[in-house]
Amino acid sequence: MLLTILLALADPPPPPIVNGTATDNYPQAVMLRHATADWRTVYICTGTLIAPHWVLTAAHCLTDPEHEGLTELHVYMGTVWSSDASEQAADDWFTNPDYSVSPDGLTIVADVGLVHVPEAYSIDGNVLNATPITDADVGTDFRYVGWGSSDDYAYDAGYVKRYADIPLYGLEGEFILGYDPAGSATCGGDSGGPVFAIDGGGIGALVAVHSFGRDDDGTLCAGSTSGDTRVDLYLDWIISEVTDARTTADATDDTGAVDDTGGAHHQTSDTEAKGGCATVPGDSGTLLAVLGLVLGVRRRVGRVS
Repeated sequence: MLLTILLALADPPPPPIVNGTATDNYPQAVMLRHATADWRTVYICTGTLIAPHWVLTAAHCLTDPEHEGLTELHVYMGTVWSSDASEQAADDWFTNPDYSVSPDGLTIVADVGLVHVPEAYSIDGNVLNATPITDADVGTDFRYVGWGSSDDYAYDAGYVKRYADIPLYGLEGEFILGYDPAGSATCGGDSGGPVFAIDGGGIGALVAVHSFGRDDDGTLCAGSTSGDTRVDLYLDWIISEVTDARTTADATDDTGAVDDTGGAHHQTSDTEAKGGCATVPGDSGTLLAVLGLVLGVRRRVGRVS
């Protein structure tokens, strides 16, 4: 089911995330803008800097199954995005070779991807979790950071970085499930964003990448369950491509230079799916919001047309 809404482009003060907090912390949590050459169609996702040249995100953020001609991918590191923000253009991006989405959208596999930028960022990449998540961790709070919309019909994805602490509800295959009875939740534009362990008063390793929202109560975002792909299950692939990524098993800075010859490519497979679910800032005079609901499972990518 698609709901199409036409809105005038405005620049209002962005509200907070769904029961979350705007933040100028977590510089590794970057915004991704995947767009057509004329920038009239733009998808928004979140990613995490894991090495000076590399961003880890969701695979579905990097695909173009609708053949819209998504040829541009920009990375923004900052706190509040504006149309004159300084961004870096990615020079390559690719998905895990096992990534797939079933035709009904209910089964997602290997939803992890990498983005390469030509100019190194000067901050350290985040440490990747190498410890399996188990049922013993249920009830533990994890910190979600993203550039997503602040509520079900709040068309503000991509303007402000926000975070929320959400308890681990359970495990399902390669996903951890996050659900907060108090109402904090992910929303459109949070796809690919980091799920961090909370280590005392600080932030620990990157545990998961946000993949989808399960709208159990019929709402778009508020009250939904977050499904997040576990990083520890895909460490071998990540490390094989990003040789200076650090893990909790070996958190050092001297693991070698980035290997830029690992077969990276712009991913445009016919079999891969991407769902649009929120309005986000664009460069055109209007916003065309496409909200996609697929049998209660939604990949949280923001779109502008």
